[in-house]
Amino acid sequence: MRVDIKKVTERLEELYSCGRREDGSCSRVACSPEDIKGRGKFIGYFKKLGIEPTIDKAGNIIARLEGNNAELPSIIIGSHLDTVPNGGKYDGALGCVAGLGICEALIESGRRLNHSLEIIAFTDEEGARFGNGMVGSAAFSSIPPDFADSDVDIYGMTRGEVYKAFGISTSTLAQAARPAGTVRCFIELHVEQGASLDKKKVPVGVVSFIAGVKRYEITIHGEPNHAGSTLMADRKDALAAAAKFISAVPEVVSAYGREYTVATVGTIKVSPGSVNVIPGECVFGLEIRDQSAKIINLIEERLKIILGQFSGKCTYSFRQITSHAPAPMTEWVRSSIMESCVKLGYACLSMPSGAFHDSLLISSVFPTGMIFIPSVGGISHSPLEFSTESDMEKGCDVLFQTVLTIDSKIS
Repeated sequence: MRVDIKKVTERLEELYSCGRREDGSCSRVACSPEDIKGRGKFIGYFKKLGIEPTIDKAGNIIARLEGNNAELPSIIIGSHLDTVPNGGKYDGALGCVAGLGICEALIESGRRLNHSLEIIAFTDEEGARFGNGMVGSAAFSSIPPDFADSDVDIYGMTRGEVYKAFGISTSTLAQAARPAGTVRCFIELHVEQGASLDKKKVPVGVVSFIAGVKRYEITIHGEPNHAGSTLMADRKDALAAAAKFISAVPEVVSAYGREYTVATVGTIKVSPGSVNVIPGECVFGLEIRDQSAKIINLIEERLKIILGQFSGKCTYSFRQITSHAPAPMTEWVRSSIMESCVKLGYACLSMPSGAFHDSLLISSVFPTGMIFIPSVGGISHSPLEFSTESDMEKGCDVLFQTVLTIDSKIS
């Protein structure tokens, strides 16, 4: 009894066609016509199996395969169907389609689990339109929204009007909250979105933590002046100071971080922004991620020291703007995944996730585990994103075996 990997591949291709453009790229951003089309196709797959999915107040698609004991909490498999603009074929969608494949295999074999099995496609994981991701999984986990109807998306539309057209409302998101006693566990199968598994030629990753993250806004104040007549010794160049600091970030991470510690400067704004004026102000964003809050804080403190050393004649501010604590996966769910890998004879690697997933929020309320498969070359959020059929099949096997293992341990 296995998931039909050929159907998984075909369905991923069909979903990718929802939003495919002439150049071969695909955009299926949340709540868009393309997303709605993909969701309709996904719902149609279940209807053909005789399962009628429901849609909760957050827009989450929930397909339920009844178990032998209706009093037992459900085993839940899920991920998301939305993509970033110009996104890939596997990110999110694989976890949803794999869950569908497990339902199909169970129905065709005539086997009925003890627990009910639910497959959930969560709304707007990526946050590509409004900058606030994991909307559906947050509502499912009773986490209140930190956004408003007046928010404007990348297309100039307000959240209120986008949600209304999609069939949901910020005022009723809380009604999607799931009582803790109704969930045995949540398991998410996902592509790694990094190169560790591909480099090490390991087919399965068992996620230990979803990394914590802190983001900062750093501002360096110098003095704008004429670029032609101000001697180098007399300058207060904000950009030059920023450049010294930014170039030191990888060195600090190397010295004080670990294998999966990362820090990134991804945005920068220079004022006044003229080729013949010395930059008087430089504002840039810094992000630090690790599975340990202590490591994140250590990197932060070392970088503050470095900034003070490199600021020279300039002044600066170092302001934290967001913070998410590291999220450990539930030990007994992780052990069940590991046990399944051993039973199947598949090599696996215990590893953290540097990227955010729906599991990040769900793990704060429900027992949660994540399974990774390799992303070839570590590429994701791109039309070049690719995972082999062989690796997808192994991921589906491990997911299925984990469901069977947990189902057999009635509690």
